[in-house]
Amino acid sequence: MKILVTSDTHGMYDDISDYILSHEDIDLVIHAGDGVEDVKYIGYETGIKYYVVKGNNDYFEKAPLEEVIDIGDKKIFLTHGHKYDVYFTFEKIIKKAKSLGCDIGIFGHIHQYINEYKDGILLLNPSSPSLSRDGSNSFIILEINDTIKVNRVIIE
Repeated sequence: MKILVTSDTHGMYDDISDYILSHEDIDLVIHAGDGVEDVKYIGYETGIKYYVVKGNNDYFEKAPLEEVIDIGDKKIFLTHGHKYDVYFTFEKIIKKAKSLGCDIGIFGHIHQYINEYKDGILLLNPSSPSLSRDGSNSFIILEINDTIKVNRVIIE
């Protein structure tokens, strides 16, 4: 399965929709918050299924704060991250992912790309497609088959 992972679109989601429309092999979108309304538009424009959680700037949206997603034999813990102090530590998000039996933890909030294994959990943060704080606007293409493959897509 090929999944586009994004977060923190903050109303600027055209690059995501354009990518999906030009890459017919994308099966799913996962959005880690601060753009609940955006992913609804992405779904409408592309016809693609999505999962989304509420971020700290999704004030009036009705979306969960957390989600567990089963993809094949892998489990993904999805959260925005603001309730887990991700600016300071990843320990709380790792502990939560492990308690849920997840293999992968996806979060946003810090607008910085993260792709690292910590304590048996693959932590992913796609940065932001428009408001990166690490110098490169981006999203992730996550492939889950027999193996897990992560590819960062930089938006020029």
